[in-house]
Amino acid sequence: MNQPVINEAAVADAAAEREIVAFDLEGTLSAGVAWEGMRDYLVAHGEGDKFRRFLRRNILNVLAFRVGILRDERAFKERWILDVMRLFAGYPEARFAEVGAWVADKTFWPHRRVAVVEELVAHQANGRRILIVSGMFEPILQQFAAKLQVESIGTPVEVVNGRLTGEIIGQLNVGPPKVAQLQQLPGKLVAAYGDTLRDIPMLELAETAVAVHPDAVLKETAVQRGWRILQA
Repeated sequence: MNQPVINEAAVADAAAEREIVAFDLEGTLSAGVAWEGMRDYLVAHGEGDKFRRFLRRNILNVLAFRVGILRDERAFKERWILDVMRLFAGYPEARFAEVGAWVADKTFWPHRRVAVVEELVAHQANGRRILIVSGMFEPILQQFAAKLQVESIGTPVEVVNGRLTGEIIGQLNVGPPKVAQLQQLPGKLVAAYGDTLRDIPMLELAETAVAVHPDAVLKETAVQRGWRILQA
């Protein structure tokens, strides 16, 4: 039997023309907070003391942040989630996949923003390529993305000899790195959804920008530029 002839140029053209829609996760698709889910996993699995020791070591910084002495909220939150990740150093890769499932099931999915998820599903039904592009650690992000049967691009975690080092590879996939990831993909970014100022570069890249429960800076930017604001 003759094998079908594949027109590689036509396939490439189709990929280049495919419409893409990008979503952030934390704060956009879900109101769940990753570090809280990671903490809850430790508590539920008999390792709550690990988190409590971590909190005691950092209590002064937490208090300084809460009273406004530490004014760079973004930097504080990024340091915090990276430090929480270090609590899982030494975990076998398979066990951290369980952590990912736990956080997706008990933190992100129950607090999903239903209206935003409905828009994702509608884009999906229209044949668009859906990507969750997030700073979230990939083993957690992948578990959430699997629930919606979509692709994801997150922050890879470092694994050596089958165990987590507690560190990430490169930098968090937020801000300009998100844009760099999207720009490498064939296709046209027709819409993007985000919730903070760190999502502005991604939103600027899209034909249609949607600010979901935006922080103050993103809300002001959305109003100035006529972007859609979704308080779902």
